[in-house]
Amino acid sequence: MERTLCLIKPDGVRRSLVGEILSRFERKGLKIAALKLVQPSRELAERHYTYEDIAVRHGEAVREALIRFLTSGPVVAFVVEGVAAIENVRTLCGATEPLKSPPGTIRGDFAHHTFALTSKAGEAVRNLIHASANAEDAARELPLWFTSGEICEFRRSDQNEHFLD
Repeated sequence: MERTLCLIKPDGVRRSLVGEILSRFERKGLKIAALKLVQPSRELAERHYTYEDIAVRHGEAVREALIRFLTSGPVVAFVVEGVAAIENVRTLCGATEPLKSPPGTIRGDFAHHTFALTSKAGEAVRNLIHASANAEDAARELPLWFTSGEICEFRRSDQNEHFLD
């Protein structure tokens, strides 16, 4: 089974979309293996949005905007587990740029900001959710948000329908 980190960002929490977002993963057959409501500290946000990853590729101003946004309110952090969990989660989320997310995805259905709008304002795009981009990012991000003891091992009641183990 593959694991990945997801964060419902402050805009998703403030808009009361937590239940809707979580249910999309469960309906897909993915398992929520850990879940918590967190008010991220600046230190945690800086470790999540690393200089090497964000600032080098997009600039320090973008990284700073992301850190400000992530720490602006509570975040629902959760671990998703399942077959091809990373790819499935990213597909359900839609493109990072909400404008490019098709209907049926979380961002396509609920996000309405664009990169153009937020970059003019010097803000991070309000795109509701973060999902690890790949296995390497998941391996780095999961221990930032969860200890191994916080991730639960259990079988979904329908697991035999979704998994071949």
